[in-house]
Amino acid sequence: MNKILSLGVVAFAVPLLAARGESNGRLSGTYRLQGANPSPGAHCESAAIVNALRYEGYEVSEPMILGGGGALSFTFGEGAFPFIGGRSLDLRERFFSTAEISWTSRIPQGRDLGWQEITDLLGRGIPVVLRVDMRFLPYRYGGKYGPSRMSFGWHLVTLFGVDWDAGLAWVSDREYDGLQKIKIADLSRARSSTTKTFPPRAEYYWMEPPEGSEGRKIVFSRLVSSSFETITEHYENGALDSLSRFGSALSSYDANGVNGFLLPAALRYMSGCIEEYGTGGAAFREPYKAFIAEAERSGAVADAETLTAALDASIAAWHELSSQMRSFADGAKSMGKAERSRNFILLGNCADALYARERILYTEIKRRSEAPREGE
Repeated sequence: MNKILSLGVVAFAVPLLAARGESNGRLSGTYRLQGANPSPGAHCESAAIVNALRYEGYEVSEPMILGGGGALSFTFGEGAFPFIGGRSLDLRERFFSTAEISWTSRIPQGRDLGWQEITDLLGRGIPVVLRVDMRFLPYRYGGKYGPSRMSFGWHLVTLFGVDWDAGLAWVSDREYDGLQKIKIADLSRARSSTTKTFPPRAEYYWMEPPEGSEGRKIVFSRLVSSSFETITEHYENGALDSLSRFGSALSSYDANGVNGFLLPAALRYMSGCIEEYGTGGAAFREPYKAFIAEAERSGAVADAETLTAALDASIAAWHELSSQMRSFADGAKSMGKAERSRNFILLGNCADALYARERILYTEIKRRSEAPREGE
């Protein structure tokens, strides 16, 4: 890996194990992976994974993870603040399996939160992906904890270093260049949060480094084939059905007794779910287009024009829906009930048009998933 592990001022005077272990029952020493140069990304988990894999020497991009993991899907959670989900929940499992990367996940049971093993992994030169409640990451909120509405326990960061004596850690995070410094106590709180919105349960995982130079390369054609099959499965196992009912759900949202005072925030939240909250734009369809473009350049996708056209149409429909939501949010407080109702019907019509575009996209992806693979 050609990386040097820093162990503080005694790094070159004693063996690695000398700084490892516990002092008076507590972990001690400094474990900081040198040469880490994380980059911002489109989505928190794919960004966390790509920064860890690149550090270990894998030749990989973030679109390869999102695309190869078959990210595209759809869920709609009704309520006062309806959640719009554009990606599947098995992204990492699908990607690691297809890319043939060995990985291990842990959900620790003790109060230690797995810090001993995490420290040992850093000692081996391996970055560790941590699942956290983003509310308790002070570097995101001007040095303080975020408001309760920002509590979300399926946020992923990658740990590149700890200094147990100083009580500090260094992580990469999706929106930020370079490493972010955080108190280990704050990071522990973020990992052990009991938020109702996907409690993180102190989950962590890591990927083993590649074996030899050939192990660094991921077979792009395999990612593409798996991507088409996975997305077809997602659409047929619920995503298309949910999309078909999306327009009706939005049209009737106002009739469900939503608090008018909360309406602008709810509309902006739904728009954010589409464009801003780690989706890469258009509910993950923008980064998937980047995956197809990258695959075409590598020769793993042929005749991509029809697929790209279907993606462009879907992306435009997602942008139109989110734009209408933002426009509605800006004027919602001054609207009467009849005008509000008309705007919800307009949103429903946008969602119906989106469903039609998504169905065309699904049909094109399914056609490609059923095409014979090279050599068959």
